[in-house]
Amino acid sequence: MDYKSGLCFMNFLIVVFGISDSQYYSVDLDEQLFDTAQTLCGSNGFLANIPDDEETVKKILKVIEDKGDRTSTSFWIGLKKEKTMCVQENLPLKGFYWTIDNSTNFALNKWKTEPSLTCTNALCGFLSVEYRGSTVASWGLAAMSCQRKLPFICKNYGSSKEIACSLPPNITGIHEKTVKNSDPYTIWVSCKGMDTFVLTCSRTTGKWKLVGGTEIDIQGLCIECKTGYKKNKDGSCVDVDECQQPNICQLSCTNTVGSYMCGCTDDEDSEQCKEAKKSIITPAPDAFNNVKDTSTSTSMDKKPTPSTQPAVRSTTKSAVLTGESTGDLSNIVIPVIIALLIFVVLVVIIVAIVKYCLMRRAKKRAKKRAADLKESVALNGSDSMEKDKLWISRHHDQKD
Repeated sequence: MDYKSGLCFMNFLIVVFGISDSQYYSVDLDEQLFDTAQTLCGSNGFLANIPDDEETVKKILKVIEDKGDRTSTSFWIGLKKEKTMCVQENLPLKGFYWTIDNSTNFALNKWKTEPSLTCTNALCGFLSVEYRGSTVASWGLAAMSCQRKLPFICKNYGSSKEIACSLPPNITGIHEKTVKNSDPYTIWVSCKGMDTFVLTCSRTTGKWKLVGGTEIDIQGLCIECKTGYKKNKDGSCVDVDECQQPNICQLSCTNTVGSYMCGCTDDEDSEQCKEAKKSIITPAPDAFNNVKDTSTSTSMDKKPTPSTQPAVRSTTKSAVLTGESTGDLSNIVIPVIIALLIFVVLVVIIVAIVKYCLMRRAKKRAKKRAADLKESVALNGSDSMEKDKLWISRHHDQKD
């Protein structure tokens, strides 16, 4: 039995035995090709169709809202046009069919984007949504090449509480995790001082990865970035454009890697430029440092809104730098420590030289004293002998 026959047989069982009450919709944020998504949904259901009643559509949109991921706006559904068929503008499904039962019914007839007119390329349909805050504001159908990768919506049988993925990954840093029993394939990670990240479990590998980003080391997702950098949707540290923040500089602003520079666009000798030179410019705190840490699914949807005010940048080559932020405290501390070590070494060397000179001088003085003493003793002995000779001579003269 091929895949299509299996889907038709499953649909027959649904109609005959009336087991629709035991079905539920699920959204898998792990982006896949259309055929892969169809296979993954087929393990416990099928790639969802869009029913004709608005109430069921609201249930599907509610499942999308509960994901809490506002970056995913397109989802594969069980809608396809074969390569040999033509797009027909006058039909509700435009020449497409629902893969679950090969039907072409679509009473809602709600397309967000008309499919490209073609009779030679296979196209697959997806559900396109737009958000307003934490809710889905509008929806519609659209189509593209089946070789694109998108999240997908499944309609499953049985209980929605079955666990199919491994344990949540270990994440370094202060954070809170939110997991819903009704959705074992999604985890919301709220890092302290940063945005909330959404993790999804791949049904093909059973491993967790970041939604809307590349494969990264999820363990370091909540590690803070250095000053002048912030986390992007991939969980990587990227440069902050401080010039996008209002009133960051008085005149012009130039963004640099990890920092920024303020300058003058007018004459350097103007009073306005001189006043700007006197001011001390310091970087404003990163926007994501002001996000409050929370574990509720509603507050997790809040993300910092970047300033829409355009930055004033220097347009002349004679821009005068009036302030620059320091990227890292170590750039100051390390040179100071090295200078102190060099100073201590020089002091020790100078003290050793002075001590050596003093010792040599003391030795010279001691030798001189010894020589003077010897000469004095010699002179005293010579004088005594002369005196003895004189006394003997006088005594001899008296006898005569």
